[in-house]
Amino acid sequence: MIGRLLALAAVPAAALMLAAPAIADGNSLGPPGGTIYAFDVAYRTVATPTSLPPKGPTDTIYVFPDCLACASVSEAAPGHPGYNGGRWRVVQAWGITTQLTNAADVLDAASALTDTGIRFVCPLSMK
Repeated sequence: MIGRLLALAAVPAAALMLAAPAIADGNSLGPPGGTIYAFDVAYRTVATPTSLPPKGPTDTIYVFPDCLACASVSEAAPGHPGYNGGRWRVVQAWGITTQLTNAADVLDAASALTDTGIRFVCPLSMK
C-alpha cells in the first residue's frame, strides 16, 4: 500500500519535471505541460496525472538531472513507427548539461542512464 502511494506521488513530480522548462519560458498549453523533443522536432504536451503499471508497451522519455533548464527528449513521436500514443517510462540521463533534441544524441552523450520506475500517459502534439 505504501509503495502504491509513493508511486502515485511520483507521477505529479514527473509531470512537474517535464513541465518546468516550458513553464519557465511560457510555452505550456496548460498546467502542467511542456516541450519534449523527438527527432530534432519540438512537441507540445499536457502532462496528465495518469500513472501506468510497469507492464505493457511504453516509449522512453529522457530527463536531465544535470540540466534543469533542458526539456525532455523522447525516443518516439507521432507519425514514427512504434510510437505508443504517449505511454512513457522515464529515464534519467546523467552528465548532460546542454539541450539535446534527439534520443540518439542522448544515448551518445549520457554518462549513465537510470530507469526511474515512473510510467505515465502524456500524448504529444506538434508545437
